[in-house]
Amino acid sequence: MVSSKKAEAEKEQQAVAEAGCGGRRRADLDDGKNAGWFAGNIRRPFLERLKQTDKECHKTWLCCGGGGSDALSSEAYSRTSDNADPPADVEANRRRRRDNSTWRGLVALLAACVFSLCGSCIMWTTDAFDNFVANQMVLDQNKGTFAWWVTPPVSPWFRVYIWNYSNWEEFQQDPTIKLKLDEIGPFTYKEIITREEIKFDDKGLTIAYKEVRKYEFQPDRTVGDINATVLVPNLPFLGAKAKLGTSILGAPLAFGLKMFNMDSSFVSLRAHDFIWGYDDMLFQMSKLLPSDTNNMDRVGLVNGKLKPDELTILTGASDIDKLSYIVRYNKKASLNAWPDPACNTFEGSDGSLFPPRIVRARQPVYAFKPEACRLVKFVFDQSVMAQGIRANRYIVERNAFNSPRTFIDNLCFCNMTDLDECMPDGLFDTSPCTGAPTLISYPHFYLTDPSVAEPFEGMKPDKEEHDMLADVHPRLGMTLQGKSRLQLNVRVTKDLPHLRKGLVLPVAWFAEDLPPYETGFKILLLVASYLLDAVELTLLYVLPAVAIVTGVIIVRRLVLLRRATGAGGGVLWVADERGAYERPASYDNENADKTSCS
Repeated sequence: MVSSKKAEAEKEQQAVAEAGCGGRRRADLDDGKNAGWFAGNIRRPFLERLKQTDKECHKTWLCCGGGGSDALSSEAYSRTSDNADPPADVEANRRRRRDNSTWRGLVALLAACVFSLCGSCIMWTTDAFDNFVANQMVLDQNKGTFAWWVTPPVSPWFRVYIWNYSNWEEFQQDPTIKLKLDEIGPFTYKEIITREEIKFDDKGLTIAYKEVRKYEFQPDRTVGDINATVLVPNLPFLGAKAKLGTSILGAPLAFGLKMFNMDSSFVSLRAHDFIWGYDDMLFQMSKLLPSDTNNMDRVGLVNGKLKPDELTILTGASDIDKLSYIVRYNKKASLNAWPDPACNTFEGSDGSLFPPRIVRARQPVYAFKPEACRLVKFVFDQSVMAQGIRANRYIVERNAFNSPRTFIDNLCFCNMTDLDECMPDGLFDTSPCTGAPTLISYPHFYLTDPSVAEPFEGMKPDKEEHDMLADVHPRLGMTLQGKSRLQLNVRVTKDLPHLRKGLVLPVAWFAEDLPPYETGFKILLLVASYLLDAVELTLLYVLPAVAIVTGVIIVRRLVLLRRATGAGGGVLWVADERGAYERPASYDNENADKTSCS
């Protein structure tokens, strides 16, 4: 029975293959009992061969059903076995998967395009990236920057140069000659800075702390003998003459000083004692007078640095542009040395950090200098390489120490009603803060009125050596390298033997240099710097490129998809609720001439 049915099917197959589409014969295979066997054993290989020989005939054989048709009836077709799906089913699944994949790809491309376009707009029209980086510098206990702020990763070199008046004896004999100054030093120390007793306010907006400095002598970096004797201006004597010289106590003071042999304008001291402090009877007597400026125990150039400073600064949490700004210094909310409140403010950086966004924009920054008793303005100079990193170099404003006669912004720093009584350009009077006739300038009277240095021999001002600058990281606000230079001077306020009133005597000058960071921290800083640059460049230029490329691909795929659909590339077979596949009705109408069984 099976063999006879198989023979009949083979004959039918041969007849159809020979006749082609022009001579089709009816295949009476609507009998349900034969349909399954036919589909599983005959139809698949038969259709494959038929498809190869005559594609159009294959399509006609499949699509035409019912009476007068040379194909399987719909009833027989629906009863085909599961392991013998019709070719239309395979093609429909393939097309469906392809269409789904196409649309998923288009959605992914569209998402990438929109993301890239939005990112490009944000990068090119806002400061979002810079703001994000800057906010990482907020002083917070939970951030990595806080640890190195508490204990800086590098210790500055602190150097002291003393002016030795080597021809004072000769000058007393012949005041027409110039005073000869010999630069003694440098005496070099390692300055170790730590911040202790740190307290945040309840909202984390400010930090109160003590800044402790320790100094370690560095013999290998020192020139000269720290115990050598130097002849220097007698600071207590000149200070006493300035404070009491015009009062009713002036005459008794002069008598007492002469009696106790303390009326000399110069004194011989060991260099170490002059730097770190020595006992002086006149100085101790002056402490009996009421004063809010004399808070030192002994006379010394840098003796005051040994006492911890108490500061309260802003963390940057409320305003990143005021990061590390001082709000209180040694328990004071402002100075009381100057007549104008604008000059008494502390509102500048403590020098450890500068506001990153302001540095990035190359705008002026401010730092409070206790030695100068004022804020100092730093202005952008140029872009430089510092420790392998591109940095913004800031220098002190050129006319920062100028007289109000030439720089009106310094008007509040001169207490004189007559501007002619103010100091010459390049000299800044700090006596309202110190209670002594002290002035500061650049070393060797650099950027100072030439008349100030005229009475002396040995002054050699040099921009490279005596200027003050800071190379600041443009994103993080950290000082990568820098140098601070200040010279201490004392003013003769009353005519003295061999010294005229108004003469400014150089005393010593100080240099602070920030050496390169340690290797580990430097590598970390380098990686962070170049990584930030790479991320920014990627966001600035790669995102627009991605947006353009994905946009072009989307348009191209949509065009190709539309062409394929318009050319009849839609799905030919669709599944009904039973899982069987039928043609869409639209296909019959559009392709009736192609699939007719006549």
